[in-house]
Amino acid sequence: MHRDAKVLLGMAAVLVVPFVLTLMTIQGPRPLVTDLTTNPTPHGYTWSLSLFIVPVVVLGLWVSLRRQNPIQKRAFWLTAGLLSGAGILLDVCFGLSFFTFANRGATLGATFWGYSFGQGWQKTIPIEEIGFYTFGIVAVLLAYVWGDEIWFGAYNRDDGPRRTTRLRDLFCFHPHSAIFGAVVFGLGLLYKKFGPHPWHEGFPSYFLFLTAVTITPSTIFFPVANPYINWRAFSLAFLFILLVSLFWEAAIAVPYQWWGYQPRQMIGLLVNGFCGLPLEASLLWLGVTWATVIVYETIYTWLHALEAPSPQSAR
Repeated sequence: MHRDAKVLLGMAAVLVVPFVLTLMTIQGPRPLVTDLTTNPTPHGYTWSLSLFIVPVVVLGLWVSLRRQNPIQKRAFWLTAGLLSGAGILLDVCFGLSFFTFANRGATLGATFWGYSFGQGWQKTIPIEEIGFYTFGIVAVLLAYVWGDEIWFGAYNRDDGPRRTTRLRDLFCFHPHSAIFGAVVFGLGLLYKKFGPHPWHEGFPSYFLFLTAVTITPSTIFFPVANPYINWRAFSLAFLFILLVSLFWEAAIAVPYQWWGYQPRQMIGLLVNGFCGLPLEASLLWLGVTWATVIVYETIYTWLHALEAPSPQSAR
């Protein structure tokens, strides 16, 4: 493993260990705000999208002021479009099965269709969910690109070797990622069925979804992306999204029921200090950050490989 990656793991451990030890002392969950008739957070979910929109505007302008590599620009927009579209599509297919949206006053009131296991199609997903995934993906990607090109530009990897990558080598199986994903999901499934919680019925579909989103790009593309990942820039994006998600989800969104979680689809491991927030909620954007960086570096390499002259044209 790259030395910078080990440092990142150490930084994460320094933050997570005392965090977990402290939260373990809390035995009873904080209560949710249940009286929504008073509209305690008018358009709160709508305005909270600024947590992503403001960094997108600032970092986007900053990056755009520099002379941009056209291949990098294409890689950015291809990654943003692909992953944002995938997030919205998955929300349409699974959002109502995994989540609840009880506090309508926190949104604009506009909704779109989504599918729910056992109940079929319903037009109840807030339009803010589109902004959540779109601006979220772009914010994570911009944080990484800004860190890679500007803040930690001294550690930016040379793009020259990308041109020698053969297209058939872009898909390269990484068994360690596959094994890690299988082990992690297996532990989650065991906790769902036998852990000390009342939600043994159902299946941890959301945990399976998160594992697949995180591990699949790593399993297919990690050997190609790994040589070019700027781990310092990745740590910046990682810590940015960790801070935003903890404030957003744990402090306001779940307590005020902007969105909630279906217990049957979770593994049952809750964070009591955060109004019974499922563990999966804490992992979502961390997994998305990992997957986004891998997909971006892979697409960037793919575009370089396409631009490279073939052996015949070189003659």
